[in-house]
Amino acid sequence: MNQRVQQKMAELKKMASKSAKPASATSEMAFGSDSLSKVIRNSKDAEVFMAELDSIARRAK
Repeated sequence: MNQRVQQKMAELKKMASKSAKPASATSEMAFGSDSLSKVIRNSKDAEVFMAELDSIARRAK
C-alpha cells in the first residue's frame, strides 16, 4: 500500500484510540463537529479517505 495512505490510516487509528467516550448523539454531533469532519477538510482528503476505505473493504472480503 502507498506509504502516504499507511500514514493516514495510522493517524486515523491513533485518533480513534484516543477517544475515551463512546459515540453518542449529542448536541455537539448535531452541529457536525465529529472527528471525521475534523480529519476530512477538503475534497482531496475525502478522496483519500474513500480510497482507504475501499481498500480495507476489499481486503476484508
